[in-house]
Amino acid sequence: MAQTIPIPEFDRPPISEVALSVEFSPLENWRASDAFSYGKVLQSDYPQMDIRPALPSQIEKFGDATWQQLSFRVEVVSPDATRFWFLADPSNWLIQIQQDRFIINWRKVTGSEIYPRYLSSLRPRFEQEWQRYRNFVLERGAGDIDVKQAEVTYVNDILRGDGWQTFPEALALFTILSAGSNQFLPPLETLTIAGSYLLPEDSGRLRFSVNHALRQFDTKEMIQMRLTVRGRPLSSLDADLLNWMDMGREWVVRGFTDLTSSKAHAIWGRTR
Repeated sequence: MAQTIPIPEFDRPPISEVALSVEFSPLENWRASDAFSYGKVLQSDYPQMDIRPALPSQIEKFGDATWQQLSFRVEVVSPDATRFWFLADPSNWLIQIQQDRFIINWRKVTGSEIYPRYLSSLRPRFEQEWQRYRNFVLERGAGDIDVKQAEVTYVNDILRGDGWQTFPEALALFTILSAGSNQFLPPLETLTIAGSYLLPEDSGRLRFSVNHALRQFDTKEMIQMRLTVRGRPLSSLDADLLNWMDMGREWVVRGFTDLTSSKAHAIWGRTR
């Protein structure tokens, strides 16, 4: 799966959020009180805490006729399965944990923040916080971490005025979209599209979606493009997990580049 062509880079990528996630078998001895204790460990770096509903399990399936669906596990949620957010100040960075999940997020909060880059910031922070979390789980005797799946998600918000004014103009930013000949129909008003690509050797799946929407925190009109790679690392070892994250991020970046046009690349300052 190694690529000899350098991974594309952009000076001004429209990235609004990144999430690096690990799903594992539910920790047998995990209790909600453990999350509060973990919050104390994080206090100096992530002083704010919030409680959210647990995320359902989403496991990719591979093999004959499995492309149609993503496997979801729906269970009766106990208080010990609650999801906890731990937010930095300011809250661009956050850690999410629950009985079967660990997630590092970077996100825009005001809209003016600069994406901090994967190699120099996101990956080192993930590695540091994942090791701190694993050590905490071990010390608490909460259970063994059996990694079932990893996930890399990038969300891109392409605001109106950044290369497009009307929705048909926005279609020119994507190679997969077409406005058609319009011999009869008026200009397309809106469109939602989603698809997936299978990674080699069933190592994962890249899912993408493109939506015409309003940005939640300021209601600005945008085209949002979400790319997610999910799959199972070779083992639960940190080295295998990190190698899979690197591969997942590469697929996101190369997929984003393939699915967007040269016009868009010029707007975002593609450097290679």
